[in-house]
Amino acid sequence: MELQIVRCPNCKKPMTSFNPFKVVVTCSRCGTTFKNPEITAKPAVLPERILPFTSQMGDFEKSMVDSLVNQDYCDKNIFAAINTDNVFRAFLPMYLFEGQFTAAWGCESSYEDQKVDISNNWGGGKDISTKTVKKWRPQNGNSAGRFAFLCLANETADDLPEELREFTRQYPYDVMLSKQFDPAYLGNGDETIITVERNADETLIWQKHGKELVEEKARQAALDLLEGQEIRNFKAQTSYSLETKGEYLLVPFWFVYYTVNNQRYYYLMDGTGTHHGYSYPVDEEDVAFTKSRERIISLTSWAWILAPIIAYLASSWMTLFVLLAIWWVAKFIVKKVMNKQIDANLEASRQKRQEGAARL
Repeated sequence: MELQIVRCPNCKKPMTSFNPFKVVVTCSRCGTTFKNPEITAKPAVLPERILPFTSQMGDFEKSMVDSLVNQDYCDKNIFAAINTDNVFRAFLPMYLFEGQFTAAWGCESSYEDQKVDISNNWGGGKDISTKTVKKWRPQNGNSAGRFAFLCLANETADDLPEELREFTRQYPYDVMLSKQFDPAYLGNGDETIITVERNADETLIWQKHGKELVEEKARQAALDLLEGQEIRNFKAQTSYSLETKGEYLLVPFWFVYYTVNNQRYYYLMDGTGTHHGYSYPVDEEDVAFTKSRERIISLTSWAWILAPIIAYLASSWMTLFVLLAIWWVAKFIVKKVMNKQIDANLEASRQKRQEGAARL
């Protein structure tokens, strides 16, 4: 699945940003103006609210660099494959659902009790012993709270790559960042791209995703009350009142796709810079290096088996004790040295990724 890309008719470069509400599009690279291919004659329903971008291109790059540089076993040359000219910023259509939930829950929780055993002894008396045993008792209660989240208002599978769809399918709603919709928030220049249209009814989205999310939130709220306890047979009956059903918003996201060895990878971030998701190519050399050192550690940990064999052949208990002592010390030293080599190799790879990131 590929995103639809609009290319400049003159320089043929992809338009990674433009305003879909403008009739004329201007290429930021060569200055060519042409008719916006997204403009149609059909009427469009404007969003009721919008979450403006509060992050910049530099914030996205920093988030991507920090994540990939510090990701162990990530390809050392990854940044040679990433072209920041292909970074997209998108406003995606989403529905807001707000309301309250309650959950009546029940379970069994464990507690410790003393069990007394009385037995006859050889002298004709009684022996009394006690031991601690675990028992279970019923426990129930109620939990309540509020919910506010956004769900993607698009159900066409081919409109978005699956990883971008999953990342944006459900999003926490921050009322402090929400603004009444104004096209000015999309930028006065060619700064925005809307990648998909709103094509799903809010009732469908609620039935397909919203109800499940509320039930999970209510269930988790009940489990939070039982944190630290050992429980079993947990059940919860949830109910909710929906106060806002499907208010139409535009929500901002950043994303970039790149290819390494014919495999596609991505880095995604929401427009506030709070959440991110990514995939990355694995550096097989680093993986092989670590496995070889871990194999040495494993072999050393089992080397004690040789000690009783050698001691038996030497018919000497002293030999056994000496060999076990040598093995114990050697095992500690080998593990420390091998782990140090693994850390040094990963740090060298990290430094190489940092050097590559500096050339973005």
